[in-house]
This record gives sequence, C-alpha cells and structure tokens, in this order.
Amino acid sequence: MKDVRPVLQALILADSIYEDRATRKKIIAGTFNSIVMLRKASVERPVEDEESKEGVKRKILGGVDSGSPWAFICLTEIHGEVKLTLQYVDLEHHAVLLKTEFGVRCLDPLVSVELIVPLPTLPTPHAGVFSLNLLSDGYPIGSLRITVQEQTEPEEEKQ
Repeated sequence: MKDVRPVLQALILADSIYEDRATRKKIIAGTFNSIVMLRKASVERPVEDEESKEGVKRKILGGVDSGSPWAFICLTEIHGEVKLTLQYVDLEHHAVLLKTEFGVRCLDPLVSVELIVPLPTLPTPHAGVFSLNLLSDGYPIGSLRITVQEQTEPEEEKQ
C-alpha cells in the first residue's frame, strides 16, 4: 500500500527526551520552536565556577546554547514499512542543512508509533525561519517551523 502515507500525530523538538522503562511513557523536557543566536561581542562570555565532587573547580560557559536537541515523532496509519526522512531546511535560501533517513515498520495501522530521534546542534547561519520537515517515501507529511533570532551579547564593564 505505497499510496497510503502515515499520519503525523506529533513532531516536537526538545532539549531532552526520556523514556520511563516501566511504563514506556515519554518524558519530553524543554520543548522549543525558536532559537536565540548570540552574536559574539569583543569580550568572552561570562563563566561560573562550579566545584566538582573531587573539589576541582570547573569553568562553565554562561549564555544561550541550544546544544544537541531531540525530535519526538508520533505516527499512525503505518502500513508495513516506510522510509522516513527528517530534514532541517533554511527557508530563506531553500537549502537542506541537516538530513537523516530511517525506516519504520508496523503491521497494525491502528497503532501509534513513537520515535525519539537524536539530532546534532541545529545550524543557525543567520536569523530567520527554518523548518524541520518529516517526509515519508519522499512526500512531506508534516513540519515544524523554527524561528532563529539574533541577539548581541552585552558588553561587560571593565573593573
């Protein structure tokens, strides 16, 4: 049944996604659809000192960093096996910046299939609107818009 596409029930971008082993419930933390891109000023970012268990001080950079996010995908009406593509697209330049392909198999189209997909840090080459698109066998079945805003780091006062 190649003409039947899965139905996207959820596409969520988050800082962390966990699965409770006992209940198989997903815990989705830090959902977002916008990123703040910091333009580096002439000074270094503020740092905090944190003391580890061993008593050694570590420097931790402050500021905004999206890190490596996760995508939560929930699909239904999967008929057998489908090839999925998740791509991150710069809508201003119509360029695919990231792309990953994977397959899903489900024999019961009434079942909801939940997927947790690790992603690399999302590129932010400029401020604007980007899109996280999900395709099934090359056809779009859903997307999530991501707005990137530019912010200049404040100059630190010299003491």
